Amino acid sequence: MSDQALNALIATVLGTAVAIVLVLPVAFREYRKDGRLGPGDLAVLLSGAIYGLALWTYTLLPMPAAGDYPCVGRQTTPLDTIGAIDWREATTRSGLAALLHDPAFLQVALNVLLFVPLGFFVRRVLRRGVVVATLAGFAVSLAIECTQTTGVWHLYSCPYRLFDVDDLLVNTLGATIGSLVAALFVRRREREVVLPTSITAGRRWVGMVCDALFVVLLGAVVAIGYRAVQLYGRDLGADDIDATAQRWLQWGVPGAVELVVVLLAGRSVGEWVVAVRAVPGRLPTLVARPIKLATGIGPFLLLLAIEQPWAGPALLGFVLITACAVPLTRQRRGLSHVVAGMDLRIAGPPTTDVDDPVSK
Repeated sequence: MSDQALNALIATVLGTAVAIVLVLPVAFREYRKDGRLGPGDLAVLLSGAIYGLALWTYTLLPMPAAGDYPCVGRQTTPLDTIGAIDWREATTRSGLAALLHDPAFLQVALNVLLFVPLGFFVRRVLRRGVVVATLAGFAVSLAIECTQTTGVWHLYSCPYRLFDVDDLLVNTLGATIGSLVAALFVRRREREVVLPTSITAGRRWVGMVCDALFVVLLGAVVAIGYRAVQLYGRDLGADDIDATAQRWLQWGVPGAVELVVVLLAGRSVGEWVVAVRAVPGRLPTLVARPIKLATGIGPFLLLLAIEQPWAGPALLGFVLITACAVPLTRQRRGLSHVVAGMDLRIAGPPTTDVDDPVSK
């Protein structure tokens, strides 16, 4: 596999992982801004994360082994790299084909294209125009060039990538072009947003996904921390670590968090992320909330923790039943709220909470 293909693979895999981690804060923001998290928002999140990792992979990777690389200098003469392009050959004989085979032109063109997405994301995500995009392009390019010329901030004794002052110019130009092109498709100022007054099945499903992500991500952090303590704190071997204790800690800690927030606030972490709250209906609060916990996030966590052959199929069946119950129930309440006799509302300040018209 070539270095370029490997860099693309690393950026895609790590960018996807970063996007998954960022789903929680992005969903929290979007459901309070305009009450929805659409496919376009997810596409921007995924592409933005992959692009950010691509900047790292294509400008710093592969990182060589210590002592196994040549030291490179600096190109500090403005327009020297750009001036190396053979414009005469392109205008007299072979035309565009000559430029496409000119290494100097390809280097400049690819550096421009590399920063075009940055200008787009500045306008699409930050809602800022060409001036901010240009400054952002220069700042990011300067950070990259400084990282290269210092040998990744003195991690290496000398730089293994060339500092080129012309890269600052063409990268900044790329961000400017990206912002100008994005202006054709992205409204810089949005019209007044009218928040939804009903809870959709999509909103409930996103909340469930956020609950699952919270449990898995926090559980992974706990498991890694536990293994680190056993390996480096107690000097145990990998085979000596108590797998059962790790498993119950991995799922027990996020389970404890979910238990506390459901019993005290009446809603899970995922429901809090998507701005949905549950209110007691036919049963008292002290009865309804434990039932909601025991028929919702509780079984999900318990089936994750149980190490039995039947636990996997049971977990899959529970998830499918829970998800399918959402569109079939009033207010998109789902299984746990129906059993607990609780109603759902769009969360907000006490004076602005909105009832779901479906319940009327």
